[in-house]
Amino acid sequence: MRPYKIMVIDDEPEICNILKEFLEGLGYQVLTAHSGPEGLNLISQNVVDVLILDLNMPGMHGLEVLKKVKYTYPDISVIVLTGFPSIDTAVESMKLGAYDYLIKPIDFKRLEVVLDKVFEQILMKRRLDILERKVRGDYIFEGMVGQSIGMLNVFHMIKQIAPYSTNVLITGETGTGKEMVAHAIHNLSPRRNKPFVVINCAGLVDTLLESELFGHVKGAFTGAVKDKPGLFEVANEGTIFLDEIGELPLGLQAKLLRVLEYREIQRIGDTKTRKVNVRIIAATNVDLKSKVEEEKYRKDLFFRLNSFCIHIPPLRERKEDIPLLCQHFINQLNAELKKDIKGVSQNVLDLFMELPWEGNVRELRNVIERSYIMAKGEFIDIADLPAEYREIKGKNHFSDTKQNINDIDILEESPTTLEELEKRYIAKVLKMTSGNRSKAAKILGLSRRSLYRKLKRYGLF
Repeated sequence: MRPYKIMVIDDEPEICNILKEFLEGLGYQVLTAHSGPEGLNLISQNVVDVLILDLNMPGMHGLEVLKKVKYTYPDISVIVLTGFPSIDTAVESMKLGAYDYLIKPIDFKRLEVVLDKVFEQILMKRRLDILERKVRGDYIFEGMVGQSIGMLNVFHMIKQIAPYSTNVLITGETGTGKEMVAHAIHNLSPRRNKPFVVINCAGLVDTLLESELFGHVKGAFTGAVKDKPGLFEVANEGTIFLDEIGELPLGLQAKLLRVLEYREIQRIGDTKTRKVNVRIIAATNVDLKSKVEEEKYRKDLFFRLNSFCIHIPPLRERKEDIPLLCQHFINQLNAELKKDIKGVSQNVLDLFMELPWEGNVRELRNVIERSYIMAKGEFIDIADLPAEYREIKGKNHFSDTKQNINDIDILEESPTTLEELEKRYIAKVLKMTSGNRSKAAKILGLSRRSLYRKLKRYGLF
């Protein structure tokens, strides 16, 4: 299955069906609609890459649909179809931003060629967007900081999905910044001036969580002294962010599925349902697919939530972002606390580049804040770090890597110093990876630059 979605809008159901069968045969995901308003509604709820649009439709003409699509979703490439070709309509279509103009009956070979060119152009544009950010040094996006390809790709996906009402699932380890991604999607969406409501699905017991999400009526249970709207009602026309969605109890999963399918909620103790217009963004640090396989999570809910997925890489996989993050946090603290710390010392940076950062960006920020308060000079140095990080300096910390020292047998002879132990360990990992430095650095929990320095120091080239 190709990672692209095509929408076909044509008032003739037979043509929609033929195109759907043909395009799915090529591996594309396909949506169909039989009128302009129906198509525009579907586009607002789905990320569409290409629109194949019939011009001559009753009601809303294709040119009007084209104009609305290019105004609201300028990144969608539009291929127009017509059974009544004319120079005027062709020129007008191209002026309004159509990518190409095809005449019925459809030449499927030509359509396939046009689509190949469109998607080649889309892929190139995405790559250029990432490269341009790197060239410009444009590393701050909606409060998030990153120059790694992984984070630049996250920024691109946020921009791509924000204009739509599609559900979004954000995955990533604790501390990677899932709530910041959710905020960015909301802030860049048409709902930006409406409520953004956050709830932690693991933070409340089942009965309280249900009341928080859906509300209750007076007398529904002991203590329900008055009607109370739930957070879905509070977030109406805005966005609700369901953090730790993997911890949602099975009983509530069925009720959330109803909201996703019918866009309606029912307060506890009430007999009537209430319509809500809410965009749902969910986040998890667990593998929902595994929970589905273990029958601890509803498969239908997982597929509904997973309409569009953004994965945030852990900090250990984007260590080139660490210097930028350190400086960003220090700049924020300088503005808030009125000190004039210029940055972190090279010794601190070297240490930071070697740590596994199990708490990710949240852990890094916490360390910078604590060190900033203790810093006496212009730069945060080793002596300013919290005690547990000062103790790491000079010690081996290989127990945090994916391979255990004993697993690769480096203690045949007792090393005389920690440096000798480190040298022997690195040599063994290099041998195990057949000299592949990228793999060795990953196993060791080092950046490639740090590994290179150690290889040079120990003469292991």
